[in-house]
Amino acid sequence: MKIRVTVKRPYGNIEVEGDSLDEVVQGLEAFPEWLVVIDKMMSTTDTGQEEELGGIIEVSSEGPQLIIPKNRVSSKEGIGLLLYSQNPNPLEPKEVGALLSLSGHGTSGYGSRLSEMRREGNIIKEGSGYRLSVAGKKWIKELILKLKT
Repeated sequence: MKIRVTVKRPYGNIEVEGDSLDEVVQGLEAFPEWLVVIDKMMSTTDTGQEEELGGIIEVSSEGPQLIIPKNRVSSKEGIGLLLYSQNPNPLEPKEVGALLSLSGHGTSGYGSRLSEMRREGNIIKEGSGYRLSVAGKKWIKELILKLKT
């Protein structure tokens, strides 16, 4: 029987797997060293996006956070920006809600906003999560330009 432990990171999941509990424990003991290497690799590949979202979104150990004032973006725009920051990885609805709350942009109606955005063609449901469609990416890129001016 295989034993698997999954750790969620802002850029995706990392899994440690083994045939026994001892193997998994050994893998987890080495995990902090690997996590530093993986995080460093991911941050160097996403510098263009980080620069693009500078002043709008900041990535922390808990995930991306909107740092732009709540009155400058709507709930839909906030969701779109968070999904854009996680591209191409989809976010589950509960993750969207948690990230909005963490950012101080929490809203109880985010599930309805996701449904509206899907009907409008700005997001796509992928498994149990959502990601931006091509039209959604274009919309968010235009929003970023507007917010930066």
